Amino acid sequence: MEQLIEVAAIDNDQMLLEGMATWLASVPDIRLTATARSVADFLSQTVTARIVLLDLNLEDFTDPVENVATLVDTGFTVIVITVVPDLSYILATTEAGAVAYVSKTANLTVLADVIRAVARGDSPLTIEHAFWLGRDNRPDRPELTPREHEVLVAYGRGMTVDAVGRQLGIAAGTVRTHLERAKQKYADVGRPIRHRGQYGERIREDALGRERLRGPGNHPPVGE
Repeated sequence: MEQLIEVAAIDNDQMLLEGMATWLASVPDIRLTATARSVADFLSQTVTARIVLLDLNLEDFTDPVENVATLVDTGFTVIVITVVPDLSYILATTEAGAVAYVSKTANLTVLADVIRAVARGDSPLTIEHAFWLGRDNRPDRPELTPREHEVLVAYGRGMTVDAVGRQLGIAAGTVRTHLERAKQKYADVGRPIRHRGQYGERIREDALGRERLRGPGNHPPVGE
């Protein structure tokens, strides 16, 4: 007898959740054992399933990338599902740790095959996922250190140098140093930052800033 695969689903479409539960009940090796309409609601439950089917765009307007990152950080394996593909979010959620992407227009048999592959430890690539990954035409992005990334995002969101330093637990002079290094790296890839507003433009263009910033008590060693 095949081992039973437990899955959970997070989607604001209650009809879809109920339909999925009914359909999976006829599949001998997969069971939908937990559902929720938001990530917060899901994390408030005690669940045994470790594979989560996550709707890309929930109606609570939470950030799709942060949703994936939160679930991954909590120990879940995430399969993203959506009816309306958003290229920037598909790329960013993949980078945030989603192991597979399935369109809601796909046959449910495809979803079952993806679930089985993920349960085996694979990262299956559906035709739709391969298509969207192949359309990654984002501009060249510099390789920032984690600290440069944090400083750039905070400053690009409008914080002052002093405020960034207080949030990250580093001196204002160190903040300026990281900003200068990030600025030089963008110039090196042909995307110079010439004025304050362009810091914000770069974090939007490169889908940065969707991760939670670390607090003063949890930051890289000095000089990182």
